[in-house]
Amino acid sequence: MKRKFITAFILICLAAGTLAAQSGRGQLPESKRKKPEKPQLPDPLPKVRMPEQIPQPADDTIRINSDLVTIVATIKGDLQSGRIDLGRDDFEILEDGVPQEISNFARDQDQPLNLVMLFDSSLSVAQKIAFERRAAARFFERVMRPEDRAALFAVSTDVVVLQDFTPSTKSLVSATRQLKAQGATSLYDAVFLASEYLNPRPGRHVIVIVSDGGDTTSNKGLLEALARAQQSDVVIFAVYTGNLNYSQNLRDLAGERALETLTFETGGDVLRPAVTPGTQGEEADERSLVELDRAFVSLAEQLRTQFTIGYFSSNDRRDGSFRKLVVRIKKQGLTARARSGYYAPKS
Repeated sequence: MKRKFITAFILICLAAGTLAAQSGRGQLPESKRKKPEKPQLPDPLPKVRMPEQIPQPADDTIRINSDLVTIVATIKGDLQSGRIDLGRDDFEILEDGVPQEISNFARDQDQPLNLVMLFDSSLSVAQKIAFERRAAARFFERVMRPEDRAALFAVSTDVVVLQDFTPSTKSLVSATRQLKAQGATSLYDAVFLASEYLNPRPGRHVIVIVSDGGDTTSNKGLLEALARAQQSDVVIFAVYTGNLNYSQNLRDLAGERALETLTFETGGDVLRPAVTPGTQGEEADERSLVELDRAFVSLAEQLRTQFTIGYFSSNDRRDGSFRKLVVRIKKQGLTARARSGYYAPKS
């Protein structure tokens, strides 16, 4: 009898211990438990470094229907009067040859400017970079208004955000001083990244490229970068920094053609200073600074002659196809430069 009692007592103790273990009682303190090892992150990190946060529109921003097609038109012609008196009825839009009804219309002063400058800081521009950043600093001083925002990206093997979007001219000028020549050139990656960076911001989207157009290390191709810019309603301008005095055998013609493609297809322009800095002596360097300055002045003037036009396409097919655009001005002596087309929404 006594042996049966002892056996029963042992079984009860074992059962109690099992229940205690299941309920968490009787375990080692948290600080003494062996923790699982953390998985190692891949190395190296991706070559194109995204900023930690992409700025989002303010909560009170009016969000428009995503099917609205937005066009930024830059006006060319006799602008000596300094004022362009155009209204909604002075514009005509054709989509695949079909006239469209304009529903939205705004002048440049009514739309904030969101601008990303892509500054080629690869080793190929080492002799020119000091002159180029001086001219870029003057450009920011001319173009920025209180409602505008600009950012500065350094483009070499990596794409690095030196200055996030800011209205501060002082901050932008200070960021140009951080530019130093190093590495190769990932220009197409930079265009792709800047287009994504601009996409959520209300207002005009502009990219300014300061480069000879050469690309040696991008993950993205030219057409991928262009498509992303078109999807983000970006207008691309370029200040060409290659040497126009060289023969065609010594010039990077592929780079020049790439800049022409990016700018023409998005409604922008390529500005070509006649003298390249850092290559022909001190006297030529001074002339080149003047030339660069003139190019940036012209760019600032073009940004002040822009109109933003919107319409809802009469073609309601959501097939993701590319549709050709033509923007015309009915007043004589003036023409509009705008992007060549857009990608339709896709269901």
